[in-house]
Amino acid sequence: MRLVKSFFCEGERMLQKRKGFTLVELLVVIAIIGILVGLLLPAVQAAREAARRMSCSNNMKQLALSMHNYESSFKKVSRLATWVDKGLGMQQSNWNGYSAHVGILPFIEQNNLFQQFTFTLYHYDNPAPPPAGVSVTPLILGRTPIPAFLCPSDRPYPSAAELGQNNYGWSEGSNVGWNTAAGNQNGFYKRNVDTKFGDITDGLSNTIMMAEFVKGDATTAILTNMGDFARNIPLPFAMKPTQAQLDAYGALTAAAGATHRADAGFRWAAPGFYNTAINTVAPPNWRFPAGMACDGCGQGDSSGVFPARSRHTGGVMHALGDGSVTFISNSVDLITYQSLGSAIGADVPGEY
Repeated sequence: MRLVKSFFCEGERMLQKRKGFTLVELLVVIAIIGILVGLLLPAVQAAREAARRMSCSNNMKQLALSMHNYESSFKKVSRLATWVDKGLGMQQSNWNGYSAHVGILPFIEQNNLFQQFTFTLYHYDNPAPPPAGVSVTPLILGRTPIPAFLCPSDRPYPSAAELGQNNYGWSEGSNVGWNTAAGNQNGFYKRNVDTKFGDITDGLSNTIMMAEFVKGDATTAILTNMGDFARNIPLPFAMKPTQAQLDAYGALTAAAGATHRADAGFRWAAPGFYNTAINTVAPPNWRFPAGMACDGCGQGDSSGVFPARSRHTGGVMHALGDGSVTFISNSVDLITYQSLGSAIGADVPGEY
């Protein structure tokens, strides 16, 4: 009996000892969990980015269709820069007027916001006290966050004040734009020119209407390709530069160092490149920083190379003139892409 009892007692002690994990077993379990996380995390991140990219595409689709509704109502598209009357007559505006984003507000369920704008003031005006009849100044209105103007894949512009941010730019085509002569403007939109859909002789489905760009980081400490643009880089071409010309210009912008701006996309009410406009001079996500000719001015009143950019992998979302949205690869043929940006050059873009 003693032997039997002793046997069972030893067995109980062994069972008691086996109730916990050994250090080796615990390490094995942790290693397995780590492997599973390593396998699943990229898939989760990819799924999230796919959802953000779809949301980005839907926003662009909404904006493109709103411009169609605008054209249907007014028989022209909204100008990239509206004129402002300050008692001096209608002034052609480069940077102090209002963007096309303001024009389409009633067509994206923002009519109440649109009705508060006072078009006898510039978009940045914030007089105190406001003039008679003005309840909210244009500067404050332009800081209103509009979700449809934002791509969720991009990072926010780091400013507590500038909340009216934007990721979508109307295309000025394959010319350096803004201050160029009328004969050198070939895009869907032209500065201070009314455009009808019938003027897009290359065909709406063959012409880029809009594309993404990324917001700046609000610091001039480091020049990057994403949201920054070099200043005081003279332009040796007016439209459709060759690859060699672009490479030479890009080398100059990359060497600009601290001579650059970093406020792309900070306000949707402002007209101009990297406020609410882009051009198709260079391919999507161009490997060099954007650049402009002017030194003492902002992007709103200068010509330059302002490519479409995104934080999506491999390319950038674009809206065509017919309202469709397509993803164009970073490796698209340059001539094909420039042809897509041209609205009036009898260009027939190839496969992309």
